[in-house]
Amino acid sequence: AQLTDEATDEEKRQELVNFLKEFCAFSQTLQPQNRDAFFKTLSNMGILPALEVILGMDDAQVRSAATDIFSYLVEYNPSMVREFVMQEAQQNDDDILLINLIIEHMICDTDPELGGAVQLMGLLRTLVDPENMLATANKTEKTEFLGFFYKHCMHVLTAPLLANTTEEKPSKDDFQTAQLLALILELLTFCVEHHTYHIKNYIINKDILRRVLVLMASKHAFLALCALRFKRKIIGLKDEFYNRYIMKSFLFEPVVKAFLNNGSRYNLMNSAIIEMFEFIRVEDIKSLTAHVIENYWKALEDVDYVQTFKGLKLRFEQQRERQDNPKLDSMRSILRNHRYRRDARTLEDEEEMWFNSDEDDMEDGEAVVPPSDKTKNDEDIMDPISKFMERKKLKESEEKEVLLKTNLTGRQSPSFKLSFSSGTKTNLTSQSSASNLSGSPGSPGSPGSPGSVSKSTSQIAAITTKGGLVGLVDYPDDDEEDDEDEDKEETIPLSKKAKLESS
Repeated sequence: AQLTDEATDEEKRQELVNFLKEFCAFSQTLQPQNRDAFFKTLSNMGILPALEVILGMDDAQVRSAATDIFSYLVEYNPSMVREFVMQEAQQNDDDILLINLIIEHMICDTDPELGGAVQLMGLLRTLVDPENMLATANKTEKTEFLGFFYKHCMHVLTAPLLANTTEEKPSKDDFQTAQLLALILELLTFCVEHHTYHIKNYIINKDILRRVLVLMASKHAFLALCALRFKRKIIGLKDEFYNRYIMKSFLFEPVVKAFLNNGSRYNLMNSAIIEMFEFIRVEDIKSLTAHVIENYWKALEDVDYVQTFKGLKLRFEQQRERQDNPKLDSMRSILRNHRYRRDARTLEDEEEMWFNSDEDDMEDGEAVVPPSDKTKNDEDIMDPISKFMERKKLKESEEKEVLLKTNLTGRQSPSFKLSFSSGTKTNLTSQSSASNLSGSPGSPGSPGSPGSVSKSTSQIAAITTKGGLVGLVDYPDDDEEDDEDEDKEETIPLSKKAKLESS
């Protein structure tokens, strides 16, 4: 209350402001919870309206201390400051708004080095930075504050720039003015990068870029580079709205003039201008490429220590060829599509069609072979199998005849050998010895008795079935033929067998 009271003595007010400044500086050493409580208390007690009054006073020391207090508040909670500024805009004029007072103090800084202006520009940059703006479900702070800033504050910020660029050269080109304009351009460049359509509308409607490029003729190289950096940031966005604005107003002309005036000197200005044209060439910005070649090629064709401008010319000629020969352009696109990998969805569709067409024709375990080779492979495979089965049947019939003769004579003929596995040979030997032991004369199991003949025949037939050769392919016809042979053997009369034995 004493700070804003008009009856307060100037010395008393200065002491109070300095005390509050030291108090805010001391708060930086507090714990986060205590620091939050301190600044909330200051906000509830009306610190921002008090600073607004103090910044409007003539005392430079009081204003400097108030600026320091304001910087602590912005660093602590920029959203709190934005909310206060938007609320007071509904009640007060633009000239007495807190943020406009900050801009005016930045512009009117009497320090030759502009130390205070640099500090205030940093505060403004924090306030207009979308990265620290809140976004809630009900409202978006970015949209509201930026709309307020470009409506109520931007004209105050750009006033020195517009006032100094009414002609082809800057009206005032002293060092302090150049520094101030460089600070303003730095903040505008930041806005171009982060504010999208707000700054775009303002630049196009107010013709800001043309005014900025007037500073390319300044005798201060750092100011000319700031102007070039501003345009480079706009071109870097590759926005066709900006590009049409540049081409319509022929805004490459100040840049080309500065490049030619620089001559053959290899300095920062030369490199920055060449880099901007190189960016246009590499990124293939067609509209700007055509504009530069059509309007400024005669001035740039003699520059041969870099290939940038010749590369732009080549790009321009390629564009003309594609426009004159649309078939050539379509052929290049076809070749490009064949060269690059096909879309994943196309591959999936082709695979699905292939599986659907083949899965019905293929059997389990069947090899995937071309149709022309499949018949040939089947014939090559079946031919040796059929020959092997014929030899197998012939051999089995011979073995059965030999076994039958052996059973009838009561002893095994040594003139042939059967091809059994080792397990089968063991079983056959054990069973043969067992039959010999039990086959004594007069016993029921002797070779001369009828029962022994049928029993031996059935045992040998079983052994033959189990221990014989196993073919690669098991055909049911073989089993039927074996069963028929066994049936024939069993149907031989016993009397006939006895006669054969006696003879």
